[in-house]
Amino acid sequence: MRLEILLTALLFFGGTILSGYALRRVLKLQGEGFLFSAVSGTMLWWALMEVILVPMTMRFASFQSFVYLYGAAVLLLCVAGLFCWKDIVEDARLFCADWKKYVTPGHVVALALIAYQLWFIHHHMYLEWDDTYYVNLANEAVYSDKIYWVYPETGAMADFDKRYVLSLWPIFYAWLSKLIGVIPTIMAHTILPWLMIPLAYMVYGLLGRRLFPKDAGLRGMFLAFAVMMHLFMSGEHTAGLTFLSITPWVGKGLLATVLIPMLLFCVLRTADGQGQAGKSGSFGDWLLLGITGLGGCLLSSMGIMLSPLFVGAAVFLAAVQKRSVPYLLKGAAACVPCVLLGIYYIYLTR
Repeated sequence: MRLEILLTALLFFGGTILSGYALRRVLKLQGEGFLFSAVSGTMLWWALMEVILVPMTMRFASFQSFVYLYGAAVLLLCVAGLFCWKDIVEDARLFCADWKKYVTPGHVVALALIAYQLWFIHHHMYLEWDDTYYVNLANEAVYSDKIYWVYPETGAMADFDKRYVLSLWPIFYAWLSKLIGVIPTIMAHTILPWLMIPLAYMVYGLLGRRLFPKDAGLRGMFLAFAVMMHLFMSGEHTAGLTFLSITPWVGKGLLATVLIPMLLFCVLRTADGQGQAGKSGSFGDWLLLGITGLGGCLLSSMGIMLSPLFVGAAVFLAAVQKRSVPYLLKGAAACVPCVLLGIYYIYLTR
């Protein structure tokens, strides 16, 4: 199983980093090294999957056809990322020159706690009762070759459950399991935590850089505190903090621990230069915000509502502080994909 974990991690992080560099090149984003590329590439993967998966589900396409189409799209992104090798080499050079910024006491403590968190979930697995629905949804996709045609709790042919049909996150790790050659249950419970837990702390690392750009010590303390909160300040098994420690394969948990913090990071990028009236980030920053919101719609049906709600509230406050109507309008435009999916969700469930 160690080999499967390693192969999946190489596929996921290698692919998302290359995709992130391709996205940075197209949107002309001033990045923050490998972390920014990995996280932005992940958002692009999830948003692209939402765009491809929803119409294929509605058209009753087979899971195998989705694997081919989505796999080809991801491969194209990775190939495009290879053409950004100069950017990759430059980031590697800068990382080697500034490596001391990543060995503060706070960073060392954070890395030790993350290693403990990974060890704990690998040796003390928690099985959520929702697995009978969500993980079985992935199993049915692989073994019946049908995307949501089969009701996962009974195995009977059934109509779509309108609450979840627009947010089929289990199909993502079903796709990974198909590529690696393991069953989706193993992918979810054993392998996916090694991807999602580091991904979450990559986002917190980016947030720390944005909040404390000139103090590496504070960035390390911020990251260590974030890890400690997830480990020791949960309280109940369905809290957002707990999800990352015990069930990081659950979509709504990733919405709380990865997606919402990433939306905050994106909003902070657009609001860079506070105090300068009218300054509202580059076009690429706004598009990244929209891509991230769309990616949240894949994770959970709650993301269709929470993503634009969070972005709208944050952008409104920033627009008031900036006294900038254009900033508010750009924020509203970034929420359009989520709003359209929300309207479609109301149409399906009415």
